Amino acid sequence: MKNQVGIVLGIRPSSPLEFWVGVQEGKYLQLDDIVSVSSLVDGSSKEVRFYGIVHEVEKSLEGIELVYENQLVKEGVVPANMAYMAKVLVTRVEPEIFIPPTPGDPVFRASGEDLEKALYYDGMRTKIPAGISRGGDIIYLNYDFINGREGAHISISGMSGIATKTSYALFLINSIFQKADDRNRIHGLIFNVKGKDLLWIDKKNKKFNDTYRKAFEKMGLKPEPFTNVSFYAPPVEEGSTIPSTGDRTEGVQAYSWTMKEFAQEGLIRFMFAEGEEGTSSLHYVIDRVAERLFLLAEDSSPEVLLDENGKDIETLDDLYSLLQEIIENKDDDKDRYKNWFGTAVPATAYAFLRRFHHAVGHCRKLISPLKNSGIDWQSRQLNVIDISDLHSVAKMFVVGAVLKRIFKDKEESGNPYPKIFVVLDELNKYAPKDRWSPIKEVLLDIAERGRSLGVILIGAQQTASEVEKRIVANAAVKVTGRLDSSEVMSKEYEFLTGNFRQRAIMLKKGSMILYQPDIPNPVMINFPLAPWATKREEAEEKVYVPEEFDHF
Repeated sequence: MKNQVGIVLGIRPSSPLEFWVGVQEGKYLQLDDIVSVSSLVDGSSKEVRFYGIVHEVEKSLEGIELVYENQLVKEGVVPANMAYMAKVLVTRVEPEIFIPPTPGDPVFRASGEDLEKALYYDGMRTKIPAGISRGGDIIYLNYDFINGREGAHISISGMSGIATKTSYALFLINSIFQKADDRNRIHGLIFNVKGKDLLWIDKKNKKFNDTYRKAFEKMGLKPEPFTNVSFYAPPVEEGSTIPSTGDRTEGVQAYSWTMKEFAQEGLIRFMFAEGEEGTSSLHYVIDRVAERLFLLAEDSSPEVLLDENGKDIETLDDLYSLLQEIIENKDDDKDRYKNWFGTAVPATAYAFLRRFHHAVGHCRKLISPLKNSGIDWQSRQLNVIDISDLHSVAKMFVVGAVLKRIFKDKEESGNPYPKIFVVLDELNKYAPKDRWSPIKEVLLDIAERGRSLGVILIGAQQTASEVEKRIVANAAVKVTGRLDSSEVMSKEYEFLTGNFRQRAIMLKKGSMILYQPDIPNPVMINFPLAPWATKREEAEEKVYVPEEFDHF
């Protein structure tokens, strides 16, 4: 048969989980090729079919022993045969009779139904294109392990600038939007953490050519920029409604919060990023002040925040002045000090005030007395929130405030729909493994309970070993781009079996290693350049106007 590539070797032991193939002359097998072989059960006519992925390939000369004889073989002086062998890791056995394949049985390159069975596509209710294999076959993800039906969350790791983590996250979001069975009831939210790159994804990419177009069409994806996108950026300065957008001059809204929202939602907690959770006296003060602000918000008018004396608190500077006044007058008005700071000693209160003052300097423009439309994640299918120009404290504040609001909305509704996919890069900064972060609790909630609420995290990080392990462990799908040689040895990459750890050190841009629960072995994939621009110089002038989006 034309798809036969060799036979099961008898000079190497075969097992139900792996076997060796002798590649026949004129044929070839390379790493990651998919093969199949049928063997009869000894003593019966029952046939067992093995499916597997080529994991190693070897060539050697048979009939010689000494090094210098290689040259003699090349000159035709000494006879020798070329041995071309491939090691196959079994991915599936049908029916599940775990016997070794029989030496001499023909081995075929898998295609069509065999390929689908080898990679368990036949059991996937909804298939999401995840890329193309090195052999040119489409690789799919099982959507049930992304959207929360069977599992949820995606973890993407790799070196900055080489692993193309954000590019691949955008590719997956685009695939999900086009192929998900609930695509009219899902949203995406992306935090733009570097430059203004993602403010151009609604425009065509000038570098997108027919080669990339054919790759998208092969996967059944429309090669078009994102539509139905809302862009948000912080205001250029305090009290302004003009967004800081760099070269983009239209289609972007400024975001900010009022002091009333700041108090109601306990956002002051996201302005502090140090200490150990629950053990520091500083955290006692933070919680105490947050509770006091919440009570004031409950007693204030619908639009403004008032202190106990009816005085407006419109900005963070107003709040800082109020807290400073309370601490300085602690001896004259002990009850007021106790209401705000509880039993904390003045030294702790001053420590809180110093840190708060530092955070105010970076977050000042994010709190405005003007009522802003804010970030409405349900108004469009995809939302891009730019935080690239902000200080790390302000970035922490925005990410925490947005995620907390989304999670609260979902908890209050009790309905997993509409679902939202949240793309967050630099996850090691927001949920570090060995220290506290104000967003860590929110991200842990999403990782552990988001599946049932319809909040799905697509987290990206340079080093998964530095991310809170419960967040990484809860990701059903794991994707790896190029890794540092020391990083790849950590426990978080135990899913990289066999030689995949070594290969992860060598990956080029656009190549990823994909692991999902359906397939017992990792799979190497490539994904094409996107049809949407990811920086100003790539963008064509035409902007794709958002279409109406049917939530339900």
